[in-house]
Amino acid sequence: MREHDRARWRQFGNELQHLRTSAGMTQRQLSSRLSMHYTMVGKLERLDRVPQRVQAEELDTALETGGTLTRLWQELNNQRFVPDWFKDALLLEQRATAIRAYESIRVPGLLQTEDYARILVSERQITSPPERLEEIVKTRTKRLGLVRANKPLLWFVINETALLNLVGDETVMRDQIRHILGLVDSNAIRVQVLPRLRSSLGLCEPFRVMALNATQSVGYVENMLGGEVVDAPEQVTELTTVFGLLASDSLPFPESVALLKKVNGDRYGDVEEE
Repeated sequence: MREHDRARWRQFGNELQHLRTSAGMTQRQLSSRLSMHYTMVGKLERLDRVPQRVQAEELDTALETGGTLTRLWQELNNQRFVPDWFKDALLLEQRATAIRAYESIRVPGLLQTEDYARILVSERQITSPPERLEEIVKTRTKRLGLVRANKPLLWFVINETALLNLVGDETVMRDQIRHILGLVDSNAIRVQVLPRLRSSLGLCEPFRVMALNATQSVGYVENMLGGEVVDAPEQVTELTTVFGLLASDSLPFPESVALLKKVNGDRYGDVEEE
């Protein structure tokens, strides 16, 4: 197994070993309940083999885990097309009980449609083959479903500039804003729009604050080359304060929704059905 793959699957091997020993079974005893040889169990724990989904499902049944290993397999498998610099943030956002995010120049990644994301990805990764681009797009656009499984508060403050910057064409933008409005209508997210030029604070880099529990939060700040997770209390407090200031300078929720509809109609030709 390549070192890159070994690092990615280490959590699976460790979790399998933990579940097996917690059940009081040796590798040989566990294999008696499986279609695989006990040496394969050892190879999966030692990361000598990349686990397959069917193996994860069989192990879950034998260990009566309720699907723990299959869910972990899916999570780790999805990380194949996640940049290394983003993997920590990806795992954290899936654990979060609340995410407060600010975006200054584009629609937040969690809210992007496939067409919108595809254009951004293809413009940044011009040397990547088409199949890799598609995998990156699908990984990005599936994130929201994974995050919502934990039923967190999802609160976005979006600079009006992000809605006016044309990505692709009017059809892409119209469908993108419709997508955001659909998420609002289904109570999946709360969104506020920061009008252009209202606050110079809005020129800051995109960031988010993720609450992991009642007492622990972490931040994530984006930059041109990627981003970084910050967990120092004073830094997280600063990000939380800045988000509060941006939210207070933004339009209230109902007015923000109205502006989204207005931008979509006036700029992108979206006509509301009567």
